Amino acid sequence: MTQSKPPIDDPLEAAFAEARQTLPPLPDGLLSRVMADAEAQLPVPDRQPFWKQVVGTFGGWPAMAGLAMTACVGVWAGGALTDDLMLALSPVDSATLDIGAGLGAFDMLLVDG
Repeated sequence: MTQSKPPIDDPLEAAFAEARQTLPPLPDGLLSRVMADAEAQLPVPDRQPFWKQVVGTFGGWPAMAGLAMTACVGVWAGGALTDDLMLALSPVDSATLDIGAGLGAFDMLLVDG
C-alpha cells in the first residue's frame, strides 16, 4: 500500500500549520526563573594555584618525580661519562674518534656509522 500526500486544501493540515507558526504565550518571569534554576545547577569551577595546574598537566607528583630523576641522571651522565670510559666501552677504534678538541663525551655522537 502506498500513502498519498494529503490535498493542499485540507482544513486540518492548515490548522496544524497555523499552530506550528504561533508560539504559546509564556507567563511573566517563567523564562528568567528557568534560567536562574539552570545557572544554580551548574558546577562552580574551583580555582587552583598555578603550581598545581602545572603539576597536574604533567601527570601529578609521580610523573614530576620521574622527570626530576631523569634530569639528574642526564646531568650525571654528562659529567661522569668521560672520554676514557666511552672509549673503553665502545667497540670502535679510538683513532677514528679523534674529531676535535673540547667536545668531551659528545664526540661519540658525531661519528657516522
